[in-house]
Amino acid sequence: MKIRKLNAATALGSLTASVALLAGMQGAHAQGAPGAGSFPGSFLVPGTQTSFKVGGYVKFDYTYDFGPVTNINGGATPFGVLFDSKCATLSHGTDCVAEDTGHRIHGGSQMTASESRFNIETRTPTSYGELKTFIEGDFTNPNGLSNSGSLRVNSNSYGFRLRQAYGTLGPFMAGQTLSLFRDGAAEAETLDFGGAQAFGVTRQPQVRYTFDFGNGLTWAVSAENPQTQVFNASTGGTKTTFGAGFADKIPDFVTALNYNAPWGHLKLAAVLRDIYWHNGVNTASYHGSSQSDIGWGIGFSGNWNVPIGKDSVAWEAGYGQGAGRYINSDGPPTPDAWIWDSCSSICTPGRTTMHTVPAWLVSANYTHFWTDTLRSNVAGSYWRQENNWAVSNIGNAGGGNSSSLISENLFKDTYTIHANLIWSPVPQTNFGVEFIRMQGQLESGRTGDITRVQMSAQFKF
Repeated sequence: MKIRKLNAATALGSLTASVALLAGMQGAHAQGAPGAGSFPGSFLVPGTQTSFKVGGYVKFDYTYDFGPVTNINGGATPFGVLFDSKCATLSHGTDCVAEDTGHRIHGGSQMTASESRFNIETRTPTSYGELKTFIEGDFTNPNGLSNSGSLRVNSNSYGFRLRQAYGTLGPFMAGQTLSLFRDGAAEAETLDFGGAQAFGVTRQPQVRYTFDFGNGLTWAVSAENPQTQVFNASTGGTKTTFGAGFADKIPDFVTALNYNAPWGHLKLAAVLRDIYWHNGVNTASYHGSSQSDIGWGIGFSGNWNVPIGKDSVAWEAGYGQGAGRYINSDGPPTPDAWIWDSCSSICTPGRTTMHTVPAWLVSANYTHFWTDTLRSNVAGSYWRQENNWAVSNIGNAGGGNSSSLISENLFKDTYTIHANLIWSPVPQTNFGVEFIRMQGQLESGRTGDITRVQMSAQFKF
């Protein structure tokens, strides 16, 4: 299980003790046979059949960036790099773009504990199957208390945010959690909260039904929260349907076949989407227009328990058209489609061109146990989107700034590398050091990178 996704937090340690006392149990009884719950770490609420658990962790991270400094909160991402300068010869002449502000600032230390989190879980047997509830939050919301504004304080506080909140009754689930398209069991264990690139949306509201065929084989279907992302050539940025004035027509539909065996697991997933976009503008000189298309994606992943101690190897491969945020969990700027308004002054409905974006991702990782308490993980990932249509139809339109927008705003590919050493002297702790290298490249050839060393200490309960 990933360090960056483990369900733990010390902040509620006192709450755990209080609940145990209110239940009339000794601390040892909460973990022992008397009053023990139906799953590890839980206790049975007196007078009920409900098992209750509070979990979480405190995690401290220190990073040193050898190149341009990137914000530590939320982890590293190849989409958050600072780019170099570049001059390119385009259809209407030469276009030169200056390097991003801060690109030449090399070397910087940062510390944070914002990844710390807590969760509450309950399980109750019923005639319809097990009833389970789970809610989890952390403190990586950048909109919390900060060192900006007129009031400056010596604090690196961040705001609380909801990560997961869902319930299950037998095979039925509703709430917010990882997309069915995602395979957390195939992702690398990293100290970096961002981690290697992976396919599947990190967390979103959904309803899901799972069919269990037995012998480790399950098939699930879900309807998940839609959120179209488009690259708008007229503004030069990636826009989403989240917010006032925009909307998606129908949910995204996902299905997945999963097989678990003693040697590992395999997963095959697919998503089908209605890519709908409305520009929301309706004025005397500019009439609103809308477009829609079909988006889809497919992913294959799994892991194999290598017959060398407790070692294992895992992989992911995904491809899609109009499935940007499903093919790369980092989200924007990985658009589902491009929008190009071909009219110059007065636009009428139907004059807007939308084209879905093909993209693919591959990722692999290996875990080696040096001893029972010392292990290493090596992970690499590569993502690419195909911009040929946009470059030829928007970038070569000539005049204006359309070609500049292509060179500055369309990502071509990214890669990530992680290598770490993690020591767990007791199961509730992890101490580690990790090397991180990431790069992002734009269609113009501009590149930006992160070269970072991270040290972390994690205390679970």
